[in-house]
Amino acid sequence: MVQRICDAARELFAERGYGSTTTREIARLADVSETLLFRYYGDKATLFNDVVIAPFQQLMDAFVTLHPDPTANFDREAETRRFTRQVYGLFEDNEEIFRALLTGPVRSDSEESAPGLRGLAPFFDQSVDQVQRRYALAGIDPPFDLHIGVRLGFGMIAASVVLRDALFPDARPDREAVINVLEQLVAGSLLGPPLD
Repeated sequence: MVQRICDAARELFAERGYGSTTTREIARLADVSETLLFRYYGDKATLFNDVVIAPFQQLMDAFVTLHPDPTANFDREAETRRFTRQVYGLFEDNEEIFRALLTGPVRSDSEESAPGLRGLAPFFDQSVDQVQRRYALAGIDPPFDLHIGVRLGFGMIAASVVLRDALFPDARPDREAVINVLEQLVAGSLLGPPLD
């Protein structure tokens, strides 16, 4: 039942956007009562967070769990590449929702404002913290603002999926080729300094 609610919410958020989707419509598509939907999620914003934002935070939490100390000795480049591939996969799996959020029509004054990607702030902050700790341990300043760099790296991955047709209007490149370039770009800019 919870999965049906999540699937219905994803479908409607992607099709209509956050503001034009009602909890009544989500409940109807999921074949549950709106009361039951509210019992599980409380409100539409919480449901949106759970189906759109939470997967990114879960990915970051899993990375931190595997590597709680960013200064520890592990293959940072391989892990950053793996992480980039996983974020790319999340965008692919939720492409319609992100397309609606990022490239959809501008909301009218009557539409409710989507929680949007503000919910990703903890994800961004954890990413920045991981890289900052490496720079601090190396005793050097980052060559760029890490808060901006992390968000731009994330945006680059998002754009490669959501804006794929606009970026490559003549011929869509091979998926693996795109991911390989993204892995290198993200790893090159966000690994932090090597630690001896």
